[in-house]
Amino acid sequence: MELNFVTTLIKHDVNHNVKQCFKNKKSFVSRKEEVMAIKTKFPTKVPIIVERYHKERTLPSLDKSKFLVPEDITMSQFLVIIRNRIKLKPNQALYLIINNRSMLSMSLTMSQAYESHGDEDGFLYITYASQEVFGYQDDKSGKKEVEALRHRFPNKVPIYVERFSKEKEVPALSRKKFLVPQELTMSQFLFIIKTKMKLKSSQALYLLVNERILASHSMTMAQAYEQFRGDDGFLRITYAAQQVFG
Repeated sequence: MELNFVTTLIKHDVNHNVKQCFKNKKSFVSRKEEVMAIKTKFPTKVPIIVERYHKERTLPSLDKSKFLVPEDITMSQFLVIIRNRIKLKPNQALYLIINNRSMLSMSLTMSQAYESHGDEDGFLYITYASQEVFGYQDDKSGKKEVEALRHRFPNKVPIYVERFSKEKEVPALSRKKFLVPQELTMSQFLFIIKTKMKLKSSQALYLLVNERILASHSMTMAQAYEQFRGDDGFLRITYAAQQVFG
């Protein structure tokens, strides 16, 4: 479930986001006393502060920022709770950042996350954002950009998608960089692209790898990346309507 060309900029921004919100409203002593009271009454629960990334514009804000959850639920289960709370559509991506630096493993339990990443005041701080917010920095390009991405998300494939130069039938995408699960098939990715361009189901769309190889729909992104990734580390995909190749 998990985008980001994460760098020190994101570390700074998320940290800024948390400090300007909950941590700014209460003193450290007040927050610590609050957690002590909670832990005394609910020793098997984890106190969490969840806030929207301050540059996020796509996802709505939560109606509350404090959560008290069982220590044995996983991050995957907690993600579902947050998704339901802000009423996201099934196809809308949501990502969780912990303590302004790490994307969370979905198999991690709250107890494990709290043990490793709990703040000095006793709360576990989590920031959420959509894929569009985390990761495409203008000041990074080529191999360094991909290296940062692959280091943090080894199970994701960085893709650069462009419209075929002679294409006139289908619209251009609003963005070109994507980070997708490596097990995703070309058929599934094609569906994502068609959805983003709001194409009719009957309208044909074709994907080319490196502008010359028609991508097999059964091929996974991991297979395509292994065979066809560019020198800059991106898997470059071009799309076009049937008429272009006719």
